[in-house]
Amino acid sequence: MKKVIVIAIIAVAAALVFWFFYPLRSYAVMSVYSAQHSADSVMEKNGFSVDMPAGEGWYPFVMTYNADGFKGWSGIDADMSIMYSFGAFDFVTRTSSIYDGASDKYSSFYGAYAVQESGGVFGFSDDGDIEVDDVALAVRYDYTQLVIADFGCGDTAFAVDEYSIARGLEYAGSGGWTRVDATITANGAAHNYAGYKTPYLQYGRPMQTVESDFEILTLYGRVYAKYFDEYDCTVMIYVIAPSAMAVQDCDDAILKKTQIIENQAIA
Repeated sequence: MKKVIVIAIIAVAAALVFWFFYPLRSYAVMSVYSAQHSADSVMEKNGFSVDMPAGEGWYPFVMTYNADGFKGWSGIDADMSIMYSFGAFDFVTRTSSIYDGASDKYSSFYGAYAVQESGGVFGFSDDGDIEVDDVALAVRYDYTQLVIADFGCGDTAFAVDEYSIARGLEYAGSGGWTRVDATITANGAAHNYAGYKTPYLQYGRPMQTVESDFEILTLYGRVYAKYFDEYDCTVMIYVIAPSAMAVQDCDDAILKKTQIIENQAIA
């Protein structure tokens, strides 16, 4: 009898591992990969951390990626580290809701950019005003080059259609933040599976069939930006989502809890 029970337990465990293989693989791989990038990030090199929580309906932890290609792509002599999260895995489809056109997490990300520009201040003019084109450049690089192009889209689209600016805000534990709200025309993430691609390690592979790969849609973005003189870095806290309501919900539930923290020296 005990042998039968043991066999049954092993069979159930094997079935669970098989069914949840994609999310389990993602969590295992990305936790290690993110830790490696975090240890060599712009934040770590300049003595601060961006303490940003995970949220319901999102990936279980916020990851870090050092965007070494940003400098060459943008033509700006700047180092950029990206913190990010995306829609959680659905345990029926076993893939991220980033692919699900019916989800409020479709093509969605939140996180932070930390940018250090050599000999300048990224995202702000000499008189301290926000430079929206630079801010949009960081988001555009992230979304088109690190997401959509990596999925195999050869004709990426990203255009800021309109935006509004609010200055002098209290946010993330300090004053002096500038908020930019924008509507964006860009590719969606949904596409038909046509063979393995590296991004499937973290998002899972697309399971649904769609009529058109990377169909153009309207996205809504919000960025809070501030230059920190003590770290010589610009920090931009961001969310991009398929509706203004989804942006606001993410801001209320997650982004506003973010704190910029000075790292303590180890004696």
